[in-house]
Amino acid sequence: MNTQPTIQMSQGLEVIQPRSGKAYPIPCDEWLLLKGNISGAAFEPWLCLTIGSLLLGAAVTTVISILLGAFDGATQHDSRIAAWAVFATTLITGAVCLYFAGKERQVVRKRMSDVVAQMSVIERRYEQALQKDGQAVPPYAGPPSSG
Repeated sequence: MNTQPTIQMSQGLEVIQPRSGKAYPIPCDEWLLLKGNISGAAFEPWLCLTIGSLLLGAAVTTVISILLGAFDGATQHDSRIAAWAVFATTLITGAVCLYFAGKERQVVRKRMSDVVAQMSVIERRYEQALQKDGQAVPPYAGPPSSG
């Protein structure tokens, strides 16, 4: 016979019953696919965008300095060549960074649209089944409001 006293603990949590409503049961493999697609989503490409903007800003300030005559004179000929090289390098590198930031943004948006498309396929599967049974398909009203 077990004579040890039992310990009862309470954390003061109130358990709320889930709301009842219509739901779409989906296979586990489809659910895991959706989870994988969403977890693979990245944030907007702020790093490439920021670096590209900074490099283009450096290119603009360099070319303004060149055009305003900051590197005029016979003794500053090598400095003027170096300034043009800095301008060309920062301009090209900044443009490439902005190009790749745009491409990365397209990939992220495509990934998100793939998730939404998969969810639409799941919804259509059940809408077609309801229409075959002669039931009206209720429009999606969004998530239930809390309160």
